[in-house]
Amino acid sequence: MSQRSPFNKRNQPQTEDEKKSSSGITRKSPTKAKPVREAASSVRVVAKKKNPDGSTSTVGMTKDEKKEVRRAEREEEDIFNSLTNAMLKADELYTSRRRMWWVFLGLGLVFVVAAFVSGYIGAPDGSNMYDLSTTGGVLSVVSLVLAYVFIITSLVYEWMKIRPIRNEKRDKVTSLSPKKRRAMLADLYEADERKRAEKKSAK
Repeated sequence: MSQRSPFNKRNQPQTEDEKKSSSGITRKSPTKAKPVREAASSVRVVAKKKNPDGSTSTVGMTKDEKKEVRRAEREEEDIFNSLTNAMLKADELYTSRRRMWWVFLGLGLVFVVAAFVSGYIGAPDGSNMYDLSTTGGVLSVVSLVLAYVFIITSLVYEWMKIRPIRNEKRDKVTSLSPKKRRAMLADLYEADERKRAEKKSAK
């Protein structure tokens, strides 16, 4: 059995002054320690969405008040989507590119149908499909390749040419206040109505 060394300071008797100075000192628990570093840049801090009355929660509200809050949120969301769509519709560049996208997609679907129809040329049971030794099979393969080309082109075109314009309009609407959104939406609707009236009078 080991013996405690009498020369160790811990095993020596303490004086009255040493007892007073060491009394009442406890080690802090690590669970009470607070982090001193800020959140990393990759950490996403989600802010609570405020209700129209300034509160951030529906706790304590009556049923009618909660319905009113949800109705107001849906109304703001509808205005956001309507304004974004109206701005896109008024953008001539977006409209022309959207038309081109429909052309690519339409051609892709046409060639998909042509690929299946070609397999039945000269063979009612469709045995010529993808058979390169027959005319119907060759047409079927060529049509299928063109279908893939146009469909993939439409996807790439949408991603490269149309999506940036859509994101730009969404960002612009997001930066506006609810009051400005309503005013801009009303102006766009009035301009659209004037255009329709001019077209009718021209006829």
